[in-house]
Amino acid sequence: MNGRLFGGHLARPWLASLDPRVKLLFVFSLSIAVVCVNHPAALAACCATALFFSLGLRWRRRGVLAVAAILALVIWSTMLSQGFFYAFEPRTILFTIVPARSGPDPFPGVALSVEGLQYGAIQSLRLIATMLAGLTTSLSTGPQRMLVALSALRVPRPLAFMTATALRFLPLLIEEVALVRQARRYRGYRFSLAKVPQEVGVLLPVIASALRRAENLAESVTARGFDARRRRTSYPPLKMNRLEQVATGVMLAACAGLITYRIWRDWL
Repeated sequence: MNGRLFGGHLARPWLASLDPRVKLLFVFSLSIAVVCVNHPAALAACCATALFFSLGLRWRRRGVLAVAAILALVIWSTMLSQGFFYAFEPRTILFTIVPARSGPDPFPGVALSVEGLQYGAIQSLRLIATMLAGLTTSLSTGPQRMLVALSALRVPRPLAFMTATALRFLPLLIEEVALVRQARRYRGYRFSLAKVPQEVGVLLPVIASALRRAENLAESVTARGFDARRRRTSYPPLKMNRLEQVATGVMLAACAGLITYRIWRDWL
């Protein structure tokens, strides 16, 4: 995928040569793991695994700052939402926004609790792990290889084509936003809290550009006679080496074990 937004990263040789099916299975396995485990240490281990996977990219300062800001927003928003709406006991209240009300129409109130903040911090580990794994996979895998990998994993070809196209458009849309904001700065525009409503105006040229890109893509696909439903050849062909086959088997076995454990624990 286009990595210029994050500093023009290039994948290290071991990550660039990794079969894209293994990358997708890693993201899938990690997603299963963070859903099936609840212990903070296990969730932290999932985050550490995703972080090690992300080291396969040659991060630059701009990319590190961008990813750090995104992850900080995820942690902050999750902690804040759980802090206010944590419904379990005990609850150590820090401050109250809306007091509780009793009577015929009781209302529990809205208050920030310490336990809710702690619970939100733990839950944010699930999002961080999957985000890091997904971001690394998208930045280290080209659209064509992603399409071939999805098709090889028996994903319906029209759906695989739409997924690869959407992933390709996402960094382009973010770059369009950056270009529009840069053009506005050249014209003397400076951001302030009073101009927050004006920031919505950035979306108009971005949407227009996205529609033009989508129209050009549709015309190109039609002109080349492309049919997403038909089987296509790829070069180089996908082929797992012995180590990748072993890793795939381990991840599938781990997924099966975690799902079995979760079902046994919750239903039996």
